[in-house]
Amino acid sequence: MNNISGKVIIITGASSGIGLATAKLLAAHGAILSLAARRKDKLDILVSEITEAGGKAIAFAADVSKREEVGALAQATLNAFGKIDVLFNNAGVMPLSLLENLHYQEWEQMIDVNIKGVLYGIGAVLPHFKAQNSGHFINVSSVAVIW
Repeated sequence: MNNISGKVIIITGASSGIGLATAKLLAAHGAILSLAARRKDKLDILVSEITEAGGKAIAFAADVSKREEVGALAQATLNAFGKIDVLFNNAGVMPLSLLENLHYQEWEQMIDVNIKGVLYGIGAVLPHFKAQNSGHFINVSSVAVIW
């Protein structure tokens, strides 16, 4: 974790779960964080915790299923910090219903967030990675299992 200090990292889905835990860990190791989620009120609390502990973070309301919002997130991060070193694509949804229930709207939301959202993030950040000749993508996926 010694090489994390000073790195600018965008974390999507940072308001809860894996994103929240990752933000806290990276902030503790000196990362500069651009935190994104739909629930900005939760992000604001996280930013307060991080800054009170001496870290640096900003929050943005962003829905990764909307390409324009992901592009705005990348641009706002660049405006605030001058670079992006890592995109931690973490935002995701998983509706829990039987396939036979035919909840098409839930399926479409899952595809929009879990697949298109990742692609929109990559598309928004890749030109900057190419221009600075460096950068990392971390794409996270998790699944809940019901027994």
